[in-house]
Amino acid sequence: MNLPGKHYLAALVWIVLFGIAYVVIDAQLQPKVATAESAGEIVIPRSRDGHFYVAGKINGQPVTFMVDTGASTVSVNSALAGRLGLPRGRPVAIGTAGGMTQGEEVVGQTVMLGGITVREVRIVVLAGMPGEALLGQNVLRHLEVLQTAERMILRRKPD
Repeated sequence: MNLPGKHYLAALVWIVLFGIAYVVIDAQLQPKVATAESAGEIVIPRSRDGHFYVAGKINGQPVTFMVDTGASTVSVNSALAGRLGLPRGRPVAIGTAGGMTQGEEVVGQTVMLGGITVREVRIVVLAGMPGEALLGQNVLRHLEVLQTAERMILRRKPD
């Protein structure tokens, strides 16, 4: 093989190696999204970004929630609200970590986390919200929430 051919082969090998490294690192940085392993309990590992993510549903449609114990209500961005087919809500002013903003309040929705169902949930739709969905206190108050440094456990409260 001549010298230019060896250079092209070496470049191709390096491109493949960097591509594999990128895929592996990207997979490691993605949030760890927990799903329910039993009907009444969900164990959520802390993601590399420090947050806890859980797979759930709003009105039967899949949603990945970031658990936000400081949020009063379940919140979704407007793109997700459109995909979920949420109806238009009444305009509301909402206090967020970034200050006051305008949103829409949609009432009477159903949130499911594994086998745990919470009905008649108020959801706030925020146009500029980063991320898709926050799981707030209006759902979390129906659950036992236990948190350690590396995991969070959500349990159905005893009836």
